[in-house]
Order: sequence, then structure tokens, then C-alpha cells
Amino acid sequence: MTELTVVDICWTERTKLQYDTEKQEYMLPSAPSVLGNGFYCIYGRHPVYGPDVLLYIGETKEAESRRSFRDRLGEHVKGRFWYHANLSVSLGTPDANLKLQPQDIRLIESILIAAHKPALNRANIDCAMAGAERFLIRNWDFPEALQHECSGHYWRQ
Repeated sequence: MTELTVVDICWTERTKLQYDTEKQEYMLPSAPSVLGNGFYCIYGRHPVYGPDVLLYIGETKEAESRRSFRDRLGEHVKGRFWYHANLSVSLGTPDANLKLQPQDIRLIESILIAAHKPALNRANIDCAMAGAERFLIRNWDFPEALQHECSGHYWRQ
């Protein structure tokens, strides 16, 4: 059996996004502008699934993109979420001691998507990416709709 790498992700409390009626776009009032590897969950109203559901899971990779959480979130909420209301976001930061590579971030994101089936994610909705078998994810602090633990081994089967 493959040795598992345990990835602890600490999630922030949800922050409600502000809607600018003049620009007709969501504003990110308190997303950090620091660079780093991490994940984010966008919650809001979905016409089929309900008023306050997990809509999207995304990631940002410091080494590849040099984009901050604020930049990456801004890319997603501009235009894409115009038909959803009451948007909020939670940010997840993996344990810094792990020194995760960009490919590891992609694999971990694929596990989170496969395990939680967010309404607006398309890729990895049925199973995690090949290579994800070696990760066990534990969600801490304010995981909201996320399971406290999910494994790549399970979501690759």
C-alpha cells in the first residue's frame, strides 16, 4: 500500500462578497492579497440546489501563477457568477511545512471536488486525478460544507 501524505487544510470563516451595482460585479472586500498555495470555496444561491450551497472549489498556486488569493478569486467572480446571489467565500491554506508542488495542489483540489461535487465545477466531478491516491485531506477550523476527511485513494476507485 502507498504511504499517505496527510494534508491539513485550515479554512477561514466565510466572508460575504459585496455586489457593486454600478460595475455589476462582485467585490472581494477582505480576501488576502498575499501569495500562497491554497484553496477556496465559493458558496451561494443556486437555482436548482438551493439558497446556500457549495458552488465551486478552486485553487491558487504560488509557484506557477504568482497570483494572490484576491487575484484568483477575482478571476472567478467577474462575470461567471452573475446569476448567483448571496455569494460568500472561504479560504483554505494547507500546512506550510509540507512544501507542496503545483501538481500536488492540483491533485488535492481534484480530491476536494470529487468528494464534494460542487455545482459549478466540471473537471474531476466523478473522480480525482491519477496520482491523488497518495493524499489524505483533513479539513480544519471552518470547513462548512466540506467533509472533515477525504482521501484520494477512495476517490480514485
